Amino acid sequence: MKRILLLLAAIMMTSAALAEGEVYRWTDENGKVHYGLTLPPEAANRPYEILSKNGVVIERIEDPVAHRLEQEKAPAQKEKKPEPLFSEHEVRLRSDRLLMLRYQSEDDIRDAMEVEVAQLGYDARLINQSMTSVLTALTAQVNKAANQQRAGMPPEEALTGEISQLRQRLQRNENSLAELREREEEIRATFLDDIERYRFLANGGAPGSTIEES
Repeated sequence: MKRILLLLAAIMMTSAALAEGEVYRWTDENGKVHYGLTLPPEAANRPYEILSKNGVVIERIEDPVAHRLEQEKAPAQKEKKPEPLFSEHEVRLRSDRLLMLRYQSEDDIRDAMEVEVAQLGYDARLINQSMTSVLTALTAQVNKAANQQRAGMPPEEALTGEISQLRQRLQRNENSLAELREREEEIRATFLDDIERYRFLANGGAPGSTIEES
């Protein structure tokens, strides 16, 4: 009778666990079968099974230690960067060939650099014109606010708001000019590298190789 009650209790526990979803099933050192939604620490290194909601074995783990090691390696494998399509040498080789096709001389490279820098100069002139306009408007509004203060009146709220907006526009223009200057430095540095590379190749350097290799 006692064995029947224990069996019924085990069946009820199993049914309740399965109702929750996937469950673990394992056998302890005494040969007793257990079920649970989680695996207790004392059973972590013992073989176990994972049952579906319908009681079907969906996974059987014979070596829990090896299984955990595989699980730990899995995220690292997922994060592994894909292999590049071309080697560093191939990238240099393609770049060198394109460089020699694009330009006939070092002067051609310098001319191309000046064209790009000139475009930045055009953009800078537009920004400077905008700054001049903003400064004129800002000066007028600041003078108006000063006149109101001299008359013993606080500056109008709309006026102070406009002054704040004009100052923000002025700051944005200054930031844009700073970005253009940085961009010009980058352009010049890139083209100077191209000139140095062109000179190396024109003097017999092997395409795709480095200066140290030649």
